[in-house]
Amino acid sequence: MKICVVGLGNIGFNLFTFLCEKFPGEVSGVDVNRKRVQELRRQGYEVTDNYGDLVGIDVWLMAPSTGSQAENLFAALEEMIIHPGCLISVESTLPPGTMSRVRDFLEKKGFQLGTDIFLIHVPHRVMFGVDKTVCDSPRVMGAFTGLCLEKGREFYSPLVPELMEVADIRVAELSKVIENVKRYVDIAFAEEIYSYCVDQALDFEDLRRAVNSKSNVELLGTDWGIGGECLPKDLGFLQSVCASPLLEGAEKADQNYRDKIVRQVGSGKEVLVKGVSYKAGVKDLKYSRASDLIKALEAAGNTVWVEDPLFSSNELHDAGFNTCQTEPNNKNRQLTPNRIILERQKALNLSKTTNTQLDPNEKTFSRRLKKTNFQDKVIDLIQKNLIGTRISGKRSK
Repeated sequence: MKICVVGLGNIGFNLFTFLCEKFPGEVSGVDVNRKRVQELRRQGYEVTDNYGDLVGIDVWLMAPSTGSQAENLFAALEEMIIHPGCLISVESTLPPGTMSRVRDFLEKKGFQLGTDIFLIHVPHRVMFGVDKTVCDSPRVMGAFTGLCLEKGREFYSPLVPELMEVADIRVAELSKVIENVKRYVDIAFAEEIYSYCVDQALDFEDLRRAVNSKSNVELLGTDWGIGGECLPKDLGFLQSVCASPLLEGAEKADQNYRDKIVRQVGSGKEVLVKGVSYKAGVKDLKYSRASDLIKALEAAGNTVWVEDPLFSSNELHDAGFNTCQTEPNNKNRQLTPNRIILERQKALNLSKTTNTQLDPNEKTFSRRLKKTNFQDKVIDLIQKNLIGTRISGKRSK
């Protein structure tokens, strides 16, 4: 069996390496990013940027990044050499309605689904920093025909702990978007509650422990804002087909939260930002809200340094950040009232010290600010039951 993974970004490469272990010598990968391909070739992987090299593929697993029109997906389909009898599984998260467009595209090429070729949608599931592979979690699978489902079952059942089959492919398509948007809303809710706690001089972590003592409720933690590639993008996917004041409110809540961090710091400060990866514990700077925060702080007239245990000083410097090591006499420097420490999971609790050395155990203080109009709006939505108080504890990417 010849298998090809299309798209070798974070998701695709994780899938590719997993399959290489399961099917030694039978897996290849393709990516249009030549630099990425050359990098993986140097590591000994069988990958290419030329679809012409990929003939007689039995299983195509598609994991390109997707925009609002899924341009990369259709560009790949245009290049793929598809032969009768093959299975095409789309694992990318898609804007609702995309799989119908994929079906129409393939039928215009002369392929009949369920007889000539077999098309399924199995949206990936992985929580980086927790899962080792994209096949560690149960997966949802949808198709347009029963024969397509059967073909997909044969391939995926031995690979995943559970395969949830749905008769309507639109359910599979929407399920992944909903997973990510649900998490977006949960985080935005947590940001609002954390902001309220700071205004009222309440300990947010104590509140979390109290709330989360109920088994079916989880009040999430906060970060620099809702970042990463997936959650903001997928919120847009859902908003394109489901206009909702709740979704709009969540988006505004996150923006207000990020603005409040900058507003509390003010201007003319020296700021140490601790933690710059897009997600705590994951060594990846792409789509990091920390980068946005640093730019906003600098635009407000502050000088910003960063540190992150996941990265070396040189790596951070190469990424365009100022590090503490670049400041002369850093180890012995004294913090003044204009020096502030920001920590990612308590960004509104500014660590501000005088006549002491930089220390991760500095005491924090909370500055009470007037509640924003949007916080009032969210509370009003809660009272009208537009925002439920039961927060799911299920994992989602």
